[in-house]
Amino acid sequence: MATTAGTRPSRRTPPTRKARPTAAVAAADASVNRYIAAYIMGVANRLANGASNHYRKKFNLGMPEWRTMMAIGTSSHRIVREVAEQADVDYAAASKSLRVLEKRGLVEMEQTNRRGRAAIARLTPAGLAVYRQLLESARRRQKRLLSGFTAQEVEQLWSLLRRIEDQIPYMNAER
Repeated sequence: MATTAGTRPSRRTPPTRKARPTAAVAAADASVNRYIAAYIMGVANRLANGASNHYRKKFNLGMPEWRTMMAIGTSSHRIVREVAEQADVDYAAASKSLRVLEKRGLVEMEQTNRRGRAAIARLTPAGLAVYRQLLESARRRQKRLLSGFTAQEVEQLWSLLRRIEDQIPYMNAER
């Protein structure tokens, strides 16, 4: 992308579409969207629905399985608790996703006595190949999502999102 000092990178313009009212546009005017948390949840829902449709269609994986695969990554020894933490899902959801992935031959589970009753999850060779495809697909999707932003704006967005995340315990505290 070509850039000049102080300007945004030039980007290919997406095809124009005939303007029509959509639920997303109408929702922007709804009073519930005047609350940042509600607005973020709405955006997150649309992102999650799009991702879910994409990964289900392309890889026959739901979002819990996608998150689980991404959490295991190239690690050779993730216990279920670590998978749950990395995937940001509860332990039961991580266990269920691991069982689904194990049945598909993408993950293997090893019971261990060294770490109590913990089971160790790792990707099989087939799982590693799918993981690499998932990673590339996620990168392409993120690149499209952020294509309207400069690198500086992306860094600022990350910074703001982290600050919001840090405020969640304060927001959720009983007062």
